[in-house]
Amino acid sequence: MDPCQMNIFIAALTNYLFCTLSKKDFLFWNVFFSELSKSMFGMEILREICRFEEREEHEHHHHHPHDMPGDKSRDTPPDEKVAEN
Repeated sequence: MDPCQMNIFIAALTNYLFCTLSKKDFLFWNVFFSELSKSMFGMEILREICRFEEREEHEHHHHHPHDMPGDKSRDTPPDEKVAEN
């Protein structure tokens, strides 16, 4: 379903519910779907935050060749590294 079709479906469903439900029931479902939407959106944000933190943690613990013990390349100033190469 593309976004245009989804928009048409939501508009039709909203119109159907508005015409068939009592005002009290329509307001109840309005609140229910609004809260459901916020919760679903919040879960996706938290999932992305957790993925980001996992990637950062993995990258932080990943050893690069210049991080190996005994390697002095990190102690050499950048301009001297260029002269060495």
